[in-house]
Amino acid sequence: MSRRIQTGKAGSLARGALKLGTTQSDGEDYLGRVAKYIPAEIVGLYLATSGMVPLDASTGQPRRLALWIVFFLNFAFVPLYFWFATTRDNQKPLIPQIILASIAFPVWVFAIGGPFRSFPWYEGWIASLTLAFVTVAMGFCKPAPGS
Repeated sequence: MSRRIQTGKAGSLARGALKLGTTQSDGEDYLGRVAKYIPAEIVGLYLATSGMVPLDASTGQPRRLALWIVFFLNFAFVPLYFWFATTRDNQKPLIPQIILASIAFPVWVFAIGGPFRSFPWYEGWIASLTLAFVTVAMGFCKPAPGS
């Protein structure tokens, strides 16, 4: 399965535009877009690498600075990974998908907790609601046909 969202045939829309809430005959359906906007591979990489962060001897919690470094290193991989994933088969990069996956990654880490947990205002239930609504909303975003 390709990670690139299938946009369908080029029509009257401008190339690279994002069209919200319309139907598309041979493009990716809603659930397919939702699944392909989620940077699951990089979230998995984040979980693996953040699990390697040593604990602070005084608090017994993972070291905050190290968690932020791991977060930003993984975050930097999202657009790179999706650039390569969407340019397979000599296609142009699918910029809307790259942007939305780059937005999705910090939302997923926020929901997991990660370094955001160190903020005094962090609440897990708010993070979970944010993840749910952002993920559902992103599925309505469709790259322009022929992109």
